[in-house]
Amino acid sequence: MINATHRKIVLNSYPNGMPKLNNFRVEENDIPVPGKNELLIKTLYIGLEPRLRLMMNPTTDENKAMRPHGAMTDIGRVMPGTILGEVVHSNNPKYKEGDIVEGFLGWQNYIVTDGEPHPTNNPEGLAICDITLGDPVDFIGPLGAPGLTALLAHKHEGKLEEEETMVITSAAGMVGSLAGQLGLLQDAWVVGLTSTDEKCKYLTNELNFDVAINYKETKNISEALKEACPDGIDYFFDNTGGPLADTIKKQLSKTGRITTSGIIANYNKTGWQQSDQFSGQFSVHNHVKEYQDARETLADLLKEGDIQYNLKVFEGLDSAPKAFIGLLEGHNIGKWVIKVS
Repeated sequence: MINATHRKIVLNSYPNGMPKLNNFRVEENDIPVPGKNELLIKTLYIGLEPRLRLMMNPTTDENKAMRPHGAMTDIGRVMPGTILGEVVHSNNPKYKEGDIVEGFLGWQNYIVTDGEPHPTNNPEGLAICDITLGDPVDFIGPLGAPGLTALLAHKHEGKLEEEETMVITSAAGMVGSLAGQLGLLQDAWVVGLTSTDEKCKYLTNELNFDVAINYKETKNISEALKEACPDGIDYFFDNTGGPLADTIKKQLSKTGRITTSGIIANYNKTGWQQSDQFSGQFSVHNHVKEYQDARETLADLLKEGDIQYNLKVFEGLDSAPKAFIGLLEGHNIGKWVIKVS
């Protein structure tokens, strides 16, 4: 059907701390053939996400409660991840050739799927992208899970009022940068914490954050926060967890709210109970029915220039492991994606 080779990146070994290149390997096979009610997708882009690091660990007592439907990967299985692709053959009446689709289908150049939802990691199922809303790659960025998380967390948990104070950790990342911009649109005072001076300049000079704090170079975070937020913190959008989050929580106002979006500080660690740490985490998957309206809202904001994002593209499937490690090391600003074809 297609004169090409199926290439996928699989988990070669479990990481111990920060992943290394030898934790991954490339496998090649014939292009899979779709069966009844299945379709074949050619991958265009893969979105890199810090949370994938947790999925690389073996199933243990520490994390099994977070995997009620089994592990998303294991030794010899494809690395999980969100892809944007084009349907090249379909035996499923819901999809037609040429459809641009988005789903949590892993690091590979061709995929066979029935498009059905995965209850834990992809409850929407394989989504057909309405490309009138934006560029296709936007659907793994501001019109995908990162943007949906930022917008719907604001709606359901933040509920910011004018002149309230918002603080965001990992503020130069994809979710954090969008969450902060949405706070600014609600006339909040927005403070972002990030890990380098370059990222601080990005937040204040390009995204118009009111204050940016380099938490790695600031000797006294508590004092810096008190100076930036003298009346306390009304909404804390946390992407990192760990000691930094604990410090910030101490300065919540009487009506302070918290969104726990991620726990990046723990992603390379073992010996912590994931189910306890993720208790109360905001899950965008609980709001699937709101996705379409949220995407339309985000698309309008993008088109009007009210929100923006930094996009870095790495060429070729083989670049994914190295780029992913760089993401976990904190080198990214905005969204990093792999261009597969």
